[in-house]
Amino acid sequence: MDGSHNEPEAKVKHDQGRESAPPEHVNEPPVFPALQNHDQQLLPELQQPPNEADALAAEQFQSLVEKLKRLSQDDPQFAHQAAQILRFYRRSYESYVARNIDSQIVGNVNGELHTPNLQLCQQREYHKSRSAKQEEEEVVNIGRAFENFGTGIGRLLRDSEGSILEPLHGAANKL
Repeated sequence: MDGSHNEPEAKVKHDQGRESAPPEHVNEPPVFPALQNHDQQLLPELQQPPNEADALAAEQFQSLVEKLKRLSQDDPQFAHQAAQILRFYRRSYESYVARNIDSQIVGNVNGELHTPNLQLCQQREYHKSRSAKQEEEEVVNIGRAFENFGTGIGRLLRDSEGSILEPLHGAANKL
């Protein structure tokens, strides 16, 4: 536990002795010294991307890539720095193109879904109104049933009033 705790501190002490990149530049590729062969470094960085959006974006930079290949023979250090800058700009442009294509795809899909959505909304409204009418009819029918029930009970009471009251009258007279 103590060894793993001291390990990051050792790295911090080691890094303090040299200039380190600010945190926002940590993920950027390192700058290589001018003495290395830059032709080999340029080629992997400037390869054609695999997907269609990136391929479209790479076409825009093809003439610059050719110029950088020629420049790498004359001034390899400058060519390498220019290639790094070009790579970052190309990535930004590829991202822009990809997002633009994605936006168009979403727009097309949205347009395709718009018609079925309208149909579904119309069906929903139709079913809502139909359901409301059915509920209204059911309430009216239940109201009629209660009226009929009340009328029937009233008739029963009227018809049986005489027969119910007679035994009560007779009992009252006996008392």
